[in-house]
Amino acid sequence: MEFTKSELESALLGIKGMKDDPKLKSCHLYNALALLHLCLGEGSWVGLYLAKEDELLLGPFQGTPACERIAFGKGVVGTSFQQERTVSIPDVRKIENYICCDASAISEICVPMKVEGKTVAILDIDLPFVHDFSEEETTFEAIADAMSKYL
Repeated sequence: MEFTKSELESALLGIKGMKDDPKLKSCHLYNALALLHLCLGEGSWVGLYLAKEDELLLGPFQGTPACERIAFGKGVVGTSFQQERTVSIPDVRKIENYICCDASAISEICVPMKVEGKTVAILDIDLPFVHDFSEEETTFEAIADAMSKYL
């Protein structure tokens, strides 16, 4: 099932509208991921990889079980972290550096999440169909930015 840009923008408004309460930071992360997962549809995977020392570790997510550790520079997630930029792949089956955590994932976008200017996590989104993220890339970046305040 394809999602629409307006659904994604509605999710962004919901995430931005979460109450600014320090006690609810982790709750907001889980709810933001659930909201995104619902928006993107069945078969999607949405989650965070958190930088810890010299690797990225699986954080909160919605979807099937996932890789628990990713090295900096490896796969789409590690590349996004190392290059500190959004990386989107319409069809992961066509790239060599791909780390397959779920065979149903076909397209992926990874967006750095920054705290005080430093990349500390990656918002990772997988879809079970070929998808060019160029139309929604800035919205995904805005979502990652809005979620960063809950890290």
